Amino acid sequence: MRSVPLILVVAYCISLSLLLTACKPASQNPPPPTAAVPESAPPIENNCVLRAGFDAWEPYHYLGQGQQAVGMDIDILQTLAAELNCDLQLEQDTWTALLTKLRDGELDLLPGASRSSERENYAWFSEPYRQEQFVLYTRSDTNLDFADIPSLLAAGHKIGLVSDYYYGEEIDALYGSTPQAFVSAQIAELNLARLLDEEISAALEDSYVATAMLRRKGLDREITAHSLRLPASDVHLMLSKASISEAQLIELNSAINRLKHNGRLALVLQQYQQ
Repeated sequence: MRSVPLILVVAYCISLSLLLTACKPASQNPPPPTAAVPESAPPIENNCVLRAGFDAWEPYHYLGQGQQAVGMDIDILQTLAAELNCDLQLEQDTWTALLTKLRDGELDLLPGASRSSERENYAWFSEPYRQEQFVLYTRSDTNLDFADIPSLLAAGHKIGLVSDYYYGEEIDALYGSTPQAFVSAQIAELNLARLLDEEISAALEDSYVATAMLRRKGLDREITAHSLRLPASDVHLMLSKASISEAQLIELNSAINRLKHNGRLALVLQQYQQ
């Protein structure tokens, strides 16, 4: 059969409840009032914050429109922070200044780092998350026909580097034996200017970075890639031993491996390889 309308049932129950309450004698010891329950609990505060530094190194990390940090490594850091359920704080400075802040624990991590024994004194290194390759760039009107970099330097040519970048064991050894053959700059753009002014004969730069800079500055006809290049090398996140524990390093490495296995890291890299 059809059910009795709910509103009639509710009304009947309320009337019966009032009637029974009116007939019941008042309790001598009424129960204590219950504590009020808040309508909704406040959100749990997220105490995980990753302080990351970056320098101007397009297309990996740089300031874009609205002075917002953008680039391949910035996208990777944001994806990693989300995987760790951490807030990401970004700070721009020169690479030399960033290394000092990392050493002192003022920053937690830096992207795009190469492992070296000197850096391992104050920093952890994550699992590699991408690779990079440095290429020699020269003026287009110059013919530097050399089989290798030692031959180029032996002929009296100078190569521009960026201060505190690590270019591998070969360049480290050459710099140690012939430091006068290298000219250091705080930023990569200065090497391009010195190259055009013929203060240096060549500059070593990451292939992605050089391509982006030359295109943006309209110098892709004046400066070209030489056939000489360094071997491709793994790139890591460098983490401050002053602010990051070894247990946190293990957790971060687990997150990197998860992003590799589920394909999310590859998706970020593919956006910049097209």
